[in-house]
Amino acid sequence: MKNILKQFRKSLSYQISILSILSYLVIAIVIGVVVYTRFESRMINDYTRMAEGLTTLMADAYDTARTDEFIEKNFQLQEYRDLVKYYHTLKDNYPDVYYMYIYRFDSDEPLATVVIDLDEEYSDTPPQESVDWIGETYEVDGPFASEVTKISQGKEAVFHTVHTQDNEYLLSYVRPITDADGNYSCSACVDFSMDYLHKQDINFMIQLMGILLVIMIVILYFNLQRISKQITSPLDLISSCIDSFVYETETDRFNNIHRLEELNISADNEIGLLFNSFVANMKESLYYMSNYNKAKDEIVDKEKEIEEISQMTYVDGLTHAKNKAAYLKAVPELDAEIRAGLTEVGVIMADVNNLKYVNDTFGHDAGDEYLNGSCKVLCNIFKHSPVFRTGGDEFLIILQGQDYDDRNELLEEAKNSFIKSFNDESLDPWKRYSASLGMDIYKSEDTIGDIVKRADKKMYDNKMNFKKQYGSYR
Repeated sequence: MKNILKQFRKSLSYQISILSILSYLVIAIVIGVVVYTRFESRMINDYTRMAEGLTTLMADAYDTARTDEFIEKNFQLQEYRDLVKYYHTLKDNYPDVYYMYIYRFDSDEPLATVVIDLDEEYSDTPPQESVDWIGETYEVDGPFASEVTKISQGKEAVFHTVHTQDNEYLLSYVRPITDADGNYSCSACVDFSMDYLHKQDINFMIQLMGILLVIMIVILYFNLQRISKQITSPLDLISSCIDSFVYETETDRFNNIHRLEELNISADNEIGLLFNSFVANMKESLYYMSNYNKAKDEIVDKEKEIEEISQMTYVDGLTHAKNKAAYLKAVPELDAEIRAGLTEVGVIMADVNNLKYVNDTFGHDAGDEYLNGSCKVLCNIFKHSPVFRTGGDEFLIILQGQDYDDRNELLEEAKNSFIKSFNDESLDPWKRYSASLGMDIYKSEDTIGDIVKRADKKMYDNKMNFKKQYGSYR
């Protein structure tokens, strides 16, 4: 015991110093990684929203009926020159824009045809005749190649990993331009330099880490001073006292305890508490050990019982999904997370179709099985999201994480699963599960309640379409 305490006393200051430094370094690294990731994600989102607005303005000014004429005559047309001038004005108002252009994409090859390209500075005296590079067709490569079919079908696309021939790293946003009938004409495209974004990220991180480093050095210094005063010095006293211990007789052991108590170590900190506990342990060790295991088992059993009761309180007895009480408990927590910066959150409202018909026709046991099966379809598809039963035939799903990222694919999968089950006439009627679904996601300054209202409206529209197609009953 004496040798162990001596070694512990000699190395404690060194160990505490090293652990403190390592702890602060780990904290700094974690903070840096989290802040960098959030900062870059925010920058990407901001530039994506900026691109959405800019391409919308580009699309609004573009005459889709003249695409072929623009390609053939381009600068010969006053309208084309005016459009190019307007686009240059837009680009000047968005100084972070790297490229702006309008291409017509063709998925059959895949190819892209140049309609407008603002690659050069605007001149007040643009060419009065057509130029050769307008109308040139390029083979689509890189990230665009995998999405060219989607783009040529009139859908928007965002790319964060575009590399040019000069090895420039870009964020590209592509918005479809459609005619009055909704047919795809061409695409308005905007590029931002991700290299510039990364430089901003790095400059921000250097400043942040510098501030953190200064703060941590100051905190570390005062912590080490406090540790020396409140930990290592009292330990030196305790260690010196223990060095003088004698264990030959019962009186010796009593005197050992008496000498420890005379040290009068303050109980204001952890060392004092540890010291008092050590003295008490020497006095009543046998009694303590005999009752320790029993007390520990009772505590574990009670905690387990409390946990089981707590879980039952928030679980629906029929479907074993979370119940309405669990949802009402989750709402303020989610709203707090949103106020703290959470933006990637969505809601799916689900209303089971024809539950009354199943109950009235086949009995409530069949209705319970029908409701249970519909719930399992939702739980199996949205594996990473909490599913709440908020009413008799109503369910609500909070989308976060992977399910939020894959929300459109998962929603489509759920709809297809219910349609397939509903149309399978080989199944018993109470096993032909069906539900109407509606989804919406967070928008600026939303609460969870706002998202739920929009999702509920979409679910209601989906249910009306179901009734129009199939009637109120099967």
